[in-house]
Amino acid sequence: MTGLSLAIAHAVKLALLAALVGVVARGRVRLCWAFPAYVLTALLANCLVSFWPLRFHTPGSWVVFQGAFDLLKMLLVLELAWRAFAVFPGALRSARLVLFSLLGASTVLIALFTPPSSYATVWNFQSSVVTGTLWLLTATALLVVWYQIPVHDWQRAIMLGLAPYLLVFVASLDILRRHGWAASGSAGLLDQLGYLALIVFWAWAAWRRDSAGTIPAEKAA
Repeated sequence: MTGLSLAIAHAVKLALLAALVGVVARGRVRLCWAFPAYVLTALLANCLVSFWPLRFHTPGSWVVFQGAFDLLKMLLVLELAWRAFAVFPGALRSARLVLFSLLGASTVLIALFTPPSSYATVWNFQSSVVTGTLWLLTATALLVVWYQIPVHDWQRAIMLGLAPYLLVFVASLDILRRHGWAASGSAGLLDQLGYLALIVFWAWAAWRRDSAGTIPAEKAA
């Protein structure tokens, strides 16, 4: 890792810790159980890569870590969708149909038209996975607006932060696809900066006090 890359990684650690402590201190863990699981996994992976780079800053480790992140981000979106619609039976039926249709379609597309997960084809399979996650995020947001579902500020912040970062991640993958591993430095830096911005935003949102119109946590849960 370069000096700049390592410095950004350490900044991400601090932001992840701030976000984790924030959700615990503000009592927001119950609003999305997948979030602390994601943050802890990201923090563990960050520490392993930063402190033991010879063992964990490798293509094989990257594929394993990224697979865990993909799964947790998908669970994050699905949990937020379930929490948004759980107390609205009519909206829940529509949401279940739309979201599981998208999940099924993205799974079929990945299985049939995407090469197996490997470091050499990262720009292909990761783009497919991220696209599926973005479909779920977009569908959830549109259904929330359509049915005028009240969503807690913290849950909204998770979705608002994740969607732009996924677009940045896709852009970094596109750089690799166009220019190969010779552009890995610039692509990696773009992804790191986008990820740092995401975690800083989440940390700020985690510590922010609820607005006057926010629904209580026990109802949102």
